[in-house]
Amino acid sequence: MGIYKEYILKHSIEIKVPPEKIWDFFYNIEQNYRSWHTEDHIMFKWTKGNPLEVGSTFYSEQKMSGEVAKLKGVCTESIPNEKIALKFDFPTSFMCPKIEWIIEPKAKNSIFTAISYYKFGKLFLKFSGDKVDYILETSNKHMQEEGETIKNILERNPQIGD
Repeated sequence: MGIYKEYILKHSIEIKVPPEKIWDFFYNIEQNYRSWHTEDHIMFKWTKGNPLEVGSTFYSEQKMSGEVAKLKGVCTESIPNEKIALKFDFPTSFMCPKIEWIIEPKAKNSIFTAISYYKFGKLFLKFSGDKVDYILETSNKHMQEEGETIKNILERNPQIGD
């Protein structure tokens, strides 16, 4: 094992809407963020640039393990109707450097995949006890809930994003 051990969390779900609807949901994430995960999401704001443009920066707040996390970052990849990648600023980037949202067409539907990348240092792993397992379990649960919620929102309200 090197200095860090890497973990990748991945969750996919089929949504009965075309890729454009999922893309529009994220294009309008400032309005959709709270409804996407009502228990944890507090706010999302593009702070520089336009939504989903490479180089645009963001600020968001969400609850993580009962604490409010204030997250800053930048959009590093944006392929309309296909992929969005966000990179977090330090200190979040120390543990979770980036997330990706992948949108793939499947007939008239879409497959939405969320991917979170984590890395933990050797010393943290050695002395953290169950913290790493807890972080990964709660993050995985959060991602699954987001997948189910975006599916429910878009399938029940096909006008969202218009």
